[in-house]
Amino acid sequence: MDKLKFKRTVPAVFERLNAADDPSLILYYQNILSCMLASPLLFLGAIANVIIVYFFWSGNLTEVLTNSAIFLLLGLTFETISRKELNSDSFDHLISLSQSTCLAFIVIRYYHIIGPAVWTAAFVMIILAMMRLKITMLYYITATTFICGLYVTFLLPVDGFRFAPVYFLIQNILFAFVFSLAAATFHMTQLRYDKAMKRLNAVITQKEKIAGLYETLNLTKQTLATQNKELQSSNEEIRKNEERLHFLAYYDGLTELPNRKMILERLHLLVNRSDDKKSIFYIVFIDLDNFKKINDTMGHLYGDDYLKYTARRLKELVHEDDLLGRMGGDEFALIIQRNIKEEAAYNYVESLRNELCDKIKTHCSEFKVSASFGISVFPQDGKEPIELLKSADTSMYKAKELGRNNIQFFRPDMKEEILNKIQMESLLLKAYENKEFFIEYQPQFNAEDHRIRGFEALIRWNSPHYGRVSPMDFIPLAEEMGLIIGIGQWVLLTACHKFKELDNRFAQNLCISVNVSAVQIRDKNFVAIVKNVLDETNMDPNQLELEITESLFIDNIEETIEMLNDIKALNVRISLDDFGTGFSSLSYLRRLPIDTLKIDKSFIDDLSDQDASIRIVGDIISLGHNLDAHIVAEGIENTVQLDYLKANNCDCIQGFMFGRPMCFKDVEALLEKNPLK
Repeated sequence: MDKLKFKRTVPAVFERLNAADDPSLILYYQNILSCMLASPLLFLGAIANVIIVYFFWSGNLTEVLTNSAIFLLLGLTFETISRKELNSDSFDHLISLSQSTCLAFIVIRYYHIIGPAVWTAAFVMIILAMMRLKITMLYYITATTFICGLYVTFLLPVDGFRFAPVYFLIQNILFAFVFSLAAATFHMTQLRYDKAMKRLNAVITQKEKIAGLYETLNLTKQTLATQNKELQSSNEEIRKNEERLHFLAYYDGLTELPNRKMILERLHLLVNRSDDKKSIFYIVFIDLDNFKKINDTMGHLYGDDYLKYTARRLKELVHEDDLLGRMGGDEFALIIQRNIKEEAAYNYVESLRNELCDKIKTHCSEFKVSASFGISVFPQDGKEPIELLKSADTSMYKAKELGRNNIQFFRPDMKEEILNKIQMESLLLKAYENKEFFIEYQPQFNAEDHRIRGFEALIRWNSPHYGRVSPMDFIPLAEEMGLIIGIGQWVLLTACHKFKELDNRFAQNLCISVNVSAVQIRDKNFVAIVKNVLDETNMDPNQLELEITESLFIDNIEETIEMLNDIKALNVRISLDDFGTGFSSLSYLRRLPIDTLKIDKSFIDDLSDQDASIRIVGDIISLGHNLDAHIVAEGIENTVQLDYLKANNCDCIQGFMFGRPMCFKDVEALLEKNPLK
């Protein structure tokens, strides 16, 4: 117990007794103090007993030693009790019992010597018992005093100190008075103590509540500080999120340029500020050329890098007072906010176009950066932002139609062209879905004997809205819309089916030529499509001739040659159509697996005795023969052309002079009239 671990001196106990406010501790320190006072007195009494009783009063040695031993035993009892770990009640009862035993021992063993003085000791012990916190010792001492009085009065008559019953009665009355006074005093003291303790406990409780409140306040303060930090952190995060949301709302995430929303808001602001109609500004649409090719070839990650490179380059070039933004995809928009003339605006945009042109090299390809520019002017091309954007977009598409990498100002007639194109696209899609296409066949003849070599299958479209539409009008549009692969597959399959019917019927060993778009050739499934058509129609591959144009070789020549070799592996013939009008190069022409060269009609039209192109046609025929190719001349319409071609050893001819494109029934009739000899 912690209360046993202190310096065991009377001042130290008094100090702890005065400082204690717990009743159990007060009673404990009172018992310790009683033991500390009683045990030395008893030890001293043992010594005094020997000296006084034996030496001065000549007492019996045995009796003296016995009494001294009892004194020592009682002293040791107090000392032992004080050092035991006992609860408060047990400690109090043992101390009270030991005190009573001491009183009884003194009365029984020394009354014959000291006489009534024992009652003085009893009174002293009663008075001391009154000062204790509990009344237990008072009960013990009073009871012991009463019993000792009975013992002395009735059982121990002693000469010289006779204690008559009347004295006993008087003494007990006095004892009763003293006991009552002591009990009353104790209860009054106890009552005051209880009130003081109640007030003290109330103060302690209040103090504990205040301490708890302070602790709660401190915790609340800490919590508020933590919450304040969290709130500040949340506010900072909200601020950053607001900035991020504002950035996402008004800026493009890839290029970090203003986006479409910001461009529109700026246009609204400029329109609203332009109360004076003399104030003008320009909106420029910028669309990157060949961006789809870069995405398809290199992948979208490289395409994103390409867009970021272009955005950085444009930001370096534009005027600081202008606003450059990204509309989406590969389209950018530039607002020229300065009030300048159209000529200055054109020169400014032209400088952007020239400076933007550059080449980007990668580990496997090289791409040229270029763009098409469309310009609309406020207020003449639109008085509202959306109208201005549409006008700029329209002029930009016109720039693309005119060959890309150029600049076009908006003109009112461009809208009509765009609307016509949109209508044509819609009708072309319906024609594809409703199978409005059909095929005509134009015969080819040997130049010498005019025997039929074969037929060229030509797709035709009879539109319910436009009537007969030229292939030159709808084929490029079909390529742009992505319909050409399906249309081309239908033409190939239909032509082969019809030709197989003719071959089974007439057995003239003819060939059928089918035009193939560059878009079809670049389709990775094209070779499989050709093979499936041959298998389905059971047609001899040597009788099928696929006509391609020189535009196919502008890009990816190696891939094109590989594709043509795969087609040749099927034993299908390959014809190079419109030869001489494209970008032919002898360096790769000799590498192409070409069976036939078709001389373009533009060379044939100008054949005359005075025209220098005569020599060019002859050179083309010689070149083709040197490449082991079969030569077919297109557009033969008169004998002058025919005679020249014969004289220069042209192999085959095709043109209106011998036969126009015809339906399948007319083909049957022609074969019946002109059988192969």
